[in-house]
Amino acid sequence: MKKQTAFISILVLIVCWTSSSIAQEEQPMPQTLFTNVKVFNGTENKLHDVDVLVEGNLIKEIAKGATAREDATVIDGQGKTLMPGMIDSHVHLNLSMGGGRIGMENSRWDYIAVMGTAAAQDFFADGFTTLRDMGGTHDGLRKVIDDGLLEGPRLYLSGPTISQTSGHGDTLLAGQADASENNLGRLNIFLIADGPDECRLAARKAFASGSTIIKIMMGGGVAGAKSPMFAPQYTDEEITAFVEEATARDVYVAAHIYTDSEIKRALRLGIKTIEHGQFISEETAWELKEKECFISPFFASIASDEVFKHPVFGDKNSFEYPRVVDMKEKTKNFISIMKKVKPKIVFSSDIVNSSGVDSRRHRDFEKWVFAENFGNFETLKALTSVGGELAMLSGRSNPYPHKLGVIEAGAYADILIVNGNPLEDIRVIGACPEWFTAPAREKGLKTVQVIMKDGKVYKNTLGH
Repeated sequence: MKKQTAFISILVLIVCWTSSSIAQEEQPMPQTLFTNVKVFNGTENKLHDVDVLVEGNLIKEIAKGATAREDATVIDGQGKTLMPGMIDSHVHLNLSMGGGRIGMENSRWDYIAVMGTAAAQDFFADGFTTLRDMGGTHDGLRKVIDDGLLEGPRLYLSGPTISQTSGHGDTLLAGQADASENNLGRLNIFLIADGPDECRLAARKAFASGSTIIKIMMGGGVAGAKSPMFAPQYTDEEITAFVEEATARDVYVAAHIYTDSEIKRALRLGIKTIEHGQFISEETAWELKEKECFISPFFASIASDEVFKHPVFGDKNSFEYPRVVDMKEKTKNFISIMKKVKPKIVFSSDIVNSSGVDSRRHRDFEKWVFAENFGNFETLKALTSVGGELAMLSGRSNPYPHKLGVIEAGAYADILIVNGNPLEDIRVIGACPEWFTAPAREKGLKTVQVIMKDGKVYKNTLGH
């Protein structure tokens, strides 16, 4: 009798567990229905009068009169514009502290990490739901955000910026012998690699830090004292080593370059994205387009003389000043070439050594200059669908495998509602015609009234 009772008890427990498991499996994913909205889908130069149904973390349906379950959350958009979350395709979160390279070298790891976190949250408050960090950030912050412990954007990471000795990413100070004496080197924010074997090792170190992009320096820059902008960096054999390592992980190599000859070489060797590239010729731009590669330039410094108001770059006594003048001269045809060829251009703020108000001023002005030269629609595409297409280059290593930057079924539910039509007035997403003289503004944009990421609403001021 005792055996029979025990058997029945076990049977009851099994039935209960099974029923509970089935109930959990059948639990429907939460739904959110956006009604009374005008939809910019990220790809078309018009607004659509449709409803958008989100289920779980994906967009399920886009249709007028889309129906949801009775338990769905309904958000009345009040006739405002629904659009994809914005994407900045070239940021440096962990380089946001002030003081230039000396300031970075003089910062402890905890300060660097907290400044990077603050920068990510500042972008997110403006409606940037995805950031592509192109040097300096490992995957710790991404993990914390993705685990729901912090509010913040999706992060695509190149991890350490990799440079040759005396390249644009060589941050060793004069009294430092090697990376063991260099703060940024010890923290793997910058890596120095010389020769194909060291390049392979550096790429593998980047992967170990959670990178799904390999970022290398193939040329100098305005702010790199050791690396003149005209001088090529890395040999064909070294670059090939990077490309082979990236291909093995089904990811890609991005290269910091300005000069036309180096862009040609990069395209020949399998580089997929050109970071900056403002000295490009029309011939090379057509090759870039034919190979379906991307270019990630900034426009604020080349399309406006506002750069000469910069406290460092505008100082005639700084080593950077002659480089700025040279850059302005060599980039005078860049915008006309981009307009004619129309390659895949993404939005890039490339903010370093700035945070808070200064960072906001920079990216707001970058939006304005982009729109002034290419129009609102092309600016919005760069901020959404083209940036989303670039995100997909991380292949099978992509931490976010669904589409980004578009409002379409099956894409991630990264959604904004803005008060106004950005196709007509780019200021509703924060664009500002002033840079250093722009009024200081608080964190977040009042015109961005709803921020949803991954199907979760983080901001909703429509009732206010």
